[in-house]
Parts: sequence; structure tokens; C-alpha cells
Amino acid sequence: MTLMNRSPYVSLLSKAHAFVPCCRPADAAHFLATHSYSAASGAPQSSLMAEYLVSSCGFDPDQAAKASKLLGHVESRHQPDSVLGLFKSYGFDNTQVKKVISTNPRWLLLDVEKTLAPKFRALQDLGFSCSDITHLVRSNNHVISHKSQNILSKIQLWQGLLGSNDLLMKIWKRNRWFLGYSFEKTIQPSIEILRDCGITDQKLSMIIPQYPLLITRNAETLKALISRVEGLGVPRTSRMFLLILSVLLSVSEKNFKAHLEFFKGFGWSEDDFLAAFRKAPTFVQLSLKSLQRKMEFLVNEAGCAPSHLALRPDILLCSLEKRLMPRHQIVTGLKSRGVCISN
Repeated sequence: MTLMNRSPYVSLLSKAHAFVPCCRPADAAHFLATHSYSAASGAPQSSLMAEYLVSSCGFDPDQAAKASKLLGHVESRHQPDSVLGLFKSYGFDNTQVKKVISTNPRWLLLDVEKTLAPKFRALQDLGFSCSDITHLVRSNNHVISHKSQNILSKIQLWQGLLGSNDLLMKIWKRNRWFLGYSFEKTIQPSIEILRDCGITDQKLSMIIPQYPLLITRNAETLKALISRVEGLGVPRTSRMFLLILSVLLSVSEKNFKAHLEFFKGFGWSEDDFLAAFRKAPTFVQLSLKSLQRKMEFLVNEAGCAPSHLALRPDILLCSLEKRLMPRHQIVTGLKSRGVCISN
């Protein structure tokens, strides 16, 4: 799918296969086999369902008592058992089942074959594994709610933007609300603003997987961010423009100024700092504590001039323990043996 292919969403639910529920949980089966859900049972329906929620879903008594009031009259064990069976068949463990059902106890009353199973199958048809589906449902139950068609449509559009489910899941795990953004009101306008800046779809397809939240900002916020980048001396025609725009998305003006003052302490001028930033913008995403350790090592132990580091800011992106210190030890060892090492 090319960037922002807006073809009409074709429902996957109509193609879903019928689901045959797996074996019922033993504890639930035992309880339900010995209790009737009819009015003639003599026990209040809410009491029976509360016991069921405790024995089969792991609810504590207080949780079960509150949830059971939402369930009303249940004719048989088939519905709740089938629902639990469906979740189990997709790899939900007991803790995960409890979390999902506690979010909406009424799911226990849904018709599995007509309502829930098709939605799970729709996620599978979109290429998600059982473990992916488990995570999706646990973190955002709208994917199997009455709003599922809207969510599935957004998933398809994000698949087209990102190019893979792995990236989509990675973003989902960092920000489970990102599917809530409107394509019509937020995503599409943001992409159009970036296109107006001369950024091609090819460049967008490269940067969006790394910085997906760049296109989740409202139009005014994004325009202000663009002005901020230009104010730092980065023209829209610069090959670094889009990367710097993405970096500043997560770096406030206050934090940016704090980094400037930090490097002034090592003798950099403001021009030095801005020139370094335009070369390797991601160093301003590093914590000041991390930069302090690196600068002290590079200047005091490795003998690097701060002015040299201003010209080669990419050095600041290297790991201190895994790269800078080991390489310094190698250079020191070679010098001790009389090997001439050029700077």
C-alpha cells in the first residue's frame, strides 16, 4: 500500500470463519454444571454469577459482586464458557482473562460465533499473531468492541504508512492511544503540511516508522514546530530538516536551552552548538548526566579538544562503556608500544 492510500475500507468481519470454542476451563465447568441459571434455582442470579466470576475469572468477591450486577439473567453456562474458551484459544492466560473481563463483564454474554470470533479472525486476517492479538486486546479493548470496525480501518491505514505489523506493534506498546488519532482531522492534514514543506512521500515513508508521532500533532502545533526548526537556521530544503523536525518533537525549548548552556560550560559558543546540532541533532535527546560523563571522559582522559567535539558531534552519540572507553584503551596501548596514532 502506498503512502496514504485512502481506498474504502473493506470489512474483514464478513469473511471471518466460524469459531469452535476450545475446552472449557475445568473450574468454571464444575461450578456451572452444578448450578442452574434459571429463576427457579432459588439463589439470586447476581450471587450465582458472582461465584462464577470468582471461580472462573479470578475476581475477588467484591469485584465479582459489583460485576455480576451488570450481567443480569443468564440462561446457561454456554455463553460465558464459550467466551472464556475463545480468549484461552488465543493464548490469554488467567491474569489476562481477568483483566479483559473486568474491563467489560458484559462480554461474557456475547455470542461468540456471531460477535467475538469474527473480530478476532479479522485481526488474524490483518496478519497479527495470537500474541499480538492478546496484546492489542489487553491494551485497547476497542479492537473487539462495537467500535472495532473503525479501529480495524485505522490499523489498515497505519499498516500502509509503516509497512509492517512489527513496527505497528512496537509503536502500540509505546503509545497505546495512537490508534485514537483521526486520519481525517489529524494524520492527513499533518502529512499535507509536510508535503507543502517539500518533503516527498519517499522521505516520509522513511521517517514515519522512526517518528510516527510526528504526524499525530494538530496542524497548529506542527506549523509552530516547523517555524522553530527554521528559526534554528535549518531551511526546508536541508536534508536534515525532517530529522531535526522529528527530534524537536520530543525536546522542549527549555530542554534545548539547557543543553546549549551545558556545552557553553565546555567552551562552545552558541554558533558552535547550533552547528553541531545541525550535523547530529539527536545528541540533544541525550540526558545531561550522560553527556556530562562523556564530555569529562573525552576532554579529561582522552584529551579531545572541546572545539574538535563541536566539529564531530556524532562522537557524543557513541556509547561510553561499549565504544569510547574500549577504543581509548586500545589507542593508549598502541601508543605505549611506540605506534604512531594520528588524530
